[in-house]
Amino acid sequence: MATPQNDITAINNYAGQYESRIRTSIFTDLDIANDLNLITNLTSARILPKYKANDGLRPYDPDVTEPDGTSGVFSKRNIEPRTGMKILKVVPEELRKTFLSEQLRANAKDYPGGFAQYFWDEQIKKQKAEINNNSYMGVDGQGVPAYDPSVSYTVGARMLFTDRSYYSCIVATTAAQTPVTHPAKWLKVNNSSITKGLGVIIAEEYAGLPTRNKIATGTLDATNTFDKVTNFYLSLPEEIRAAGGIIRCSQGTYDNYNMSALAKFQNGTSFLDVQNAGKIIGKSILGSDGKFILKPASWMSGSKRLIADINQNLYMGTDLVSDLTGIGPMIPNIHGYSCKMQMILAYQIADLEILFVNDQA
Repeated sequence: MATPQNDITAINNYAGQYESRIRTSIFTDLDIANDLNLITNLTSARILPKYKANDGLRPYDPDVTEPDGTSGVFSKRNIEPRTGMKILKVVPEELRKTFLSEQLRANAKDYPGGFAQYFWDEQIKKQKAEINNNSYMGVDGQGVPAYDPSVSYTVGARMLFTDRSYYSCIVATTAAQTPVTHPAKWLKVNNSSITKGLGVIIAEEYAGLPTRNKIATGTLDATNTFDKVTNFYLSLPEEIRAAGGIIRCSQGTYDNYNMSALAKFQNGTSFLDVQNAGKIIGKSILGSDGKFILKPASWMSGSKRLIADINQNLYMGTDLVSDLTGIGPMIPNIHGYSCKMQMILAYQIADLEILFVNDQA
């Protein structure tokens, strides 16, 4: 039996008046595309080059005619595109017993006007949210192994099952326990298995970062976050503090910062507000003279990490931004049509030397 494409239980068996405006869900918009340094024509792996000049200044000496060592050195990090997709089926006849059937023709190939615009608006908003919410802790599906029936999986382990879907173990399994035989032990994670997220990249690189780039804060809560963020800023090298940047954090950490600041400055904290077009976008770090801003990132939801983003060091790659909400070819079938939304995604940190983070995940 074909899987219904829309759950119409709540509006089935039409027997009365309905409000003509259908409410759609509220999702996080694609904030990450605005927050990061965006590459919009990423179709193949690209090198993010870095050139660093070496020391060489010395007192004048007419007898010295050669450089004191090399002039500089190149380093590189790669950003590699991955392709994601969402397949949709449009079956207008599913709405026959609902109030939407008032506009539904007998051989309708598309949803009636009273629903179509809401359907596509909701699908686009949801896709933006899926991209945004999995851009931090997503993993590269190309590195996820196929399911092995001889393996006992531990919590957090991922595998590619025989149905071509990716699953994460949420309760430890014994051998041969699958999403079919023990569904409560597995969570489908297709939308977080497209490409490696920034949080995962940072976790992988953390051990190899220089000591000065790893700033200990300990746990952040509503009583201490203001002090700990301030100390994080003061722990940055002086030349970094002078250059300025953004300290990115989750909304939860930002809320804790505001609560602890309010306890400290009982006459109000508006002097910390940073505004853009009349909207508060973050908080100026005390002592930075506005050079450093604490800014919440919706894509870091649930994280306690502080990330000093200096000189647009965090990258997102895609082919065309319009692809993130575009609809591909609509292929007719006997009941309607099928289509897909497809896009290229990638994330990377260009320069680890100026990546400063705290010790929280």
